[in-house]
Amino acid sequence: MLGLRRGTIALCAHEKGWEEEATRTIGRLKAILGDIVKDIAHVGSTAIPAIKAKPIVDIALAVDSFQDILAREEELRANGFYYRPASRERIPTQLLFACGSYYEGTGDLQTHFIHVVLTGSADWVNYINFRDYLNHTRAAAREYEALKMALAEAAPNDGGRETYLRGKQAFIASTLRKALAWSYLGKTATAEFDRPRGSISQDRPDFVYPVNCGFIPGTESDGYGPLEVYLLGMGMPISVYTGKIIGIVRHKKDADDRLVMAPEGVVFTQNEIAEQVDFGEGPRADMEALEQKSCGAVIFRRDKEGVRLLCLYQRRSGTYSIPKGHMEAFESEQEAARREIFEETGLSLSLLPGFRETVDYAIDGGMHKTVVFFLAEYAGEVHVGQDEIASFRWLDLHDAREVLPAWYHGLIEKLGTMFA
Repeated sequence: MLGLRRGTIALCAHEKGWEEEATRTIGRLKAILGDIVKDIAHVGSTAIPAIKAKPIVDIALAVDSFQDILAREEELRANGFYYRPASRERIPTQLLFACGSYYEGTGDLQTHFIHVVLTGSADWVNYINFRDYLNHTRAAAREYEALKMALAEAAPNDGGRETYLRGKQAFIASTLRKALAWSYLGKTATAEFDRPRGSISQDRPDFVYPVNCGFIPGTESDGYGPLEVYLLGMGMPISVYTGKIIGIVRHKKDADDRLVMAPEGVVFTQNEIAEQVDFGEGPRADMEALEQKSCGAVIFRRDKEGVRLLCLYQRRSGTYSIPKGHMEAFESEQEAARREIFEETGLSLSLLPGFRETVDYAIDGGMHKTVVFFLAEYAGEVHVGQDEIASFRWLDLHDAREVLPAWYHGLIEKLGTMFA
């Protein structure tokens, strides 16, 4: 389905055809405008496969000058792209072109919106960041979908579009702020440090900053100040520094996440970051880090047919795993493994001495994960009832290898040698 009657709200499950239509539309615009197009992309909810969307394709088109586009208005109109000058009253920093039978005078459908923005502008950055952040962050995407569905249900069929748009504004503003911070992850940035290591807090004369704290100039947005930054791995006070953003401190109660910077080549995992920013964030701060570390344990039992491993079916990912999870600040690897075992299975187990194996693999977004596995034996009953775990199976090594993701295979081979 493509197109929606003007003034109405309807949300549809994602369709592959929207992506195909966006690709065709981008090709048409490039053919019409040529070098005027400096960048162009499919944006909006139809570019986020995980959520429902209005069946209208949104395209962001970046140009160096609005006059370049307006000079081609007649040609655009001849190809079905109609300029909507009244839209500048609501968003003066953009031009809007629209497609559909409503604009052609032959019906009442809107099918495409072309949002023309200036090259490198905040508008362009926001369109791309919002799309990419929701595609990366499933929880945020689900929250956005739930909000849109509630607003669509509450909005009247006629004249409900403005109510629907206003209802999304607060979520979009806070998400754009989080998306801005996320967009820096893995990139190099320059920050100014107004609270250098060893300086005394103006608000607390008894407090000395243990790390360099500062901000990235020019990142103010919609009532927010500049993005704040912790600089780790630098043992001296710094006023200005260019380094790599290796992590983000996620704030659940507000949108003002903080960045974590380190010198190029210096590695800190999420638990190590949490320990160093504990003075400002607390030990259970929610971290997103390029280098992630998890701990867990292979839980096995013996029966007359041999050794069997406890494999858990993860509700969210729809895959099997061995009990494991992120290591938290100020806990040892063994403590993290025992905690994860208890959280996922309800079991309080001792870890067998002499076994410690690590598995390393790449994950989405240029991140890297190290998982440390220990070993525990258990012969009793298992009762999983946690939100994360849907079910479990005791599997021999061969069957475990078949159901577990490929990065487990080296671990299974080592267990096979050990239990042979």
